[in-house]
Amino acid sequence: MKLRKINPQTYELFENNQSFGTISTYRNLFHDSCIYLKFNLTKIPTTSPFAEIRQHEQKSLQVMIESSQTEIINWISINGFKCKRRCFEAKVSTADLKHPIKSKLKILSFVATGPIYSNCCDFLYKYYKTTHELVSPLTASKNEFITEVPTRTGYYSLDEHGQLSHVAFTENNEIAYLCSVDPTSCSGFIDSLLVKSFEKYQTIFFEADNTDWAASKLLGKFNYKKDESFNTYIYE
Repeated sequence: MKLRKINPQTYELFENNQSFGTISTYRNLFHDSCIYLKFNLTKIPTTSPFAEIRQHEQKSLQVMIESSQTEIINWISINGFKCKRRCFEAKVSTADLKHPIKSKLKILSFVATGPIYSNCCDFLYKYYKTTHELVSPLTASKNEFITEVPTRTGYYSLDEHGQLSHVAFTENNEIAYLCSVDPTSCSGFIDSLLVKSFEKYQTIFFEADNTDWAASKLLGKFNYKKDESFNTYIYE
């Protein structure tokens, strides 16, 4: 295997003087502990360029890839990449529910102009940081993160001390973020959230990482086949 860096973000791969295509690199400033790779290969190589790329970049390597891309997944897996996270994309209706739901916990709505919004964003930042720490640590500051939060509406609930215990950021029929500090009552919050959501929409959409316990609880409310996922692979 030979590598040639044809520009600051692209490596061209050669075996026996034959080009096998390119691997592009890019950064995610929210998760900047890794260099991300994107493949544009004409053929899967028989050897690995990853140790050399890792040495060049001086950071761990990260690949985000659909589970259907089995050829590339097999290649990177036998050459040092480990699957650290599976993300499931669910579009569901009440027909997909495992059990009937009813509102089990009092929840309140928020908007971006409301007094609780800033606290909800702080709550999300802490939860997001915790759930990503072991896969791809969050490197953005709280202010940078909150500025990029895409949704401006959602729901929350308070504990007996008046502190936030659960927050969901929503946009139309999407549950964009779900975060919690109380696994005991989280299921009840999800039920109440689903009641609110299905009152407005026939179908709802959300993503659930298998490393995110609250989102996994949400996904667990539905009959959902985990056949396909969007996966994160890391080369340390």
